[in-house]
Amino acid sequence: MIYRADTGLAAFFTVVAAAVQLVLLFCLWQGLLDMQRDAGITPPAAPAAGALLLWYILLYVAAALFASLSLLLGAYLVWYFYLVVRLKKLSKSMAAQGCAIKPIKERFSNHKLVGSLLTVLAVVIACGFLFFGSYRMDWTPKETSTDAQVIEAYERLLALGYPESELNDLSDEDLLTCLRAERVLVRECTGGGYTNYNGKSQANDAFHMTIVAVERPFGRLFLSYHFRWDEGSHFYGTESFAVEPNYDIGSWLAEEFSGRVFYDSPDGTTYTAPYIDPGTEQASLSNWYINCFKQIYCADVSFPNDGTNQRGYVACALSNNIDEFTKFEGLFYYVHQNGRFQYPVKTARDYQDFNVNRPLLYNAPFERVQDYFVLFQNEDGVLNIH
Repeated sequence: MIYRADTGLAAFFTVVAAAVQLVLLFCLWQGLLDMQRDAGITPPAAPAAGALLLWYILLYVAAALFASLSLLLGAYLVWYFYLVVRLKKLSKSMAAQGCAIKPIKERFSNHKLVGSLLTVLAVVIACGFLFFGSYRMDWTPKETSTDAQVIEAYERLLALGYPESELNDLSDEDLLTCLRAERVLVRECTGGGYTNYNGKSQANDAFHMTIVAVERPFGRLFLSYHFRWDEGSHFYGTESFAVEPNYDIGSWLAEEFSGRVFYDSPDGTTYTAPYIDPGTEQASLSNWYINCFKQIYCADVSFPNDGTNQRGYVACALSNNIDEFTKFEGLFYYVHQNGRFQYPVKTARDYQDFNVNRPLLYNAPFERVQDYFVLFQNEDGVLNIH
């Protein structure tokens, strides 16, 4: 199932639609000329039809060149209505000269045609919501590493207090990053900040978040954000997970992001997959009096409903050492789709934007859970998490 837009495929269909439109207009132009020839009108002429074809060509060229169509809107509208008037006069003139178009026998009434088209449209829309509302995930069975260093890192983190269920999800690369771990700090987050866009019953009680900070040699830190859903949670389309790692002066502090998602199948097999479109984005915090943005790391996923223990994590290594900041604030945002039907159609990532409370987005089938944690040094220089 594919939800996200394929830009190459979208561009192809756009070009095809434009080409079909131009071919139809060309056929109209040539058809008018042929009718005049058949009626003995010489020389045949249909300048309005040719100009209409030129109008569409220039419109497509302007769009392809990213021209500001708003500046040309007035001129385009005047020209368009002028062409329509000229075409109407041309049809009357041709009718007066014996070129009247004879209506063919009606084979399909307008009511039946409209009803059939509406039925097809309704079926297509329903199929889109039911079968094409999710990302295509690359699920593969989870493998257990046999590498000696990976096992050593795993056992070291477990001994330092890394929660076992979350530790089992770390990739070999992330485990090796923490091979020389010195200390582990853990905080359970409850998702205190909550936004529900459609008034449905809250599902954030079924969502659990665990933050783990690993101190490494030379004051370096490794952070992992683990989330999981309780059994019985339902998934209708897209999910989006975002983190925002900043320290006390508001600077971006993270590098080398990693992570993946999991679920357990009914037969007990654990499947894993990479996130969809992971990467940093600018989230808008703008309103009527100020325009500003914040940088967040986003990653998307679609979970199957026939599994359990849907979960995942995002991890990052910090680019600065502990001594270079007094306080580190880590925020996370999880957007969950709690319904299938929506208009306009949006993905969960669209709701990572903080300016979603607009009229068209009210009653959308999404809810957002957010919370934060703080890493700080006490008077003795010991790192704590709150």
